Amino acid sequence: MKKRILLYSFPNGVNTIYIEGKRYNRAEFEKAFNREKRRLKNGRFTHAVE
Repeated sequence: MKKRILLYSFPNGVNTIYIEGKRYNRAEFEKAFNREKRRLKNGRFTHAVE
């Protein structure tokens, strides 16, 4: 279950970015990006790294 958010980086100088039908600010983007890095092939999440 690949997500395209992993293919993007948040550009400097912009406040929001629109990916896959959702608008992200920098904090939301970083949170979603880190969450998608933890997702397995079957779509489930692995344990959170503390």
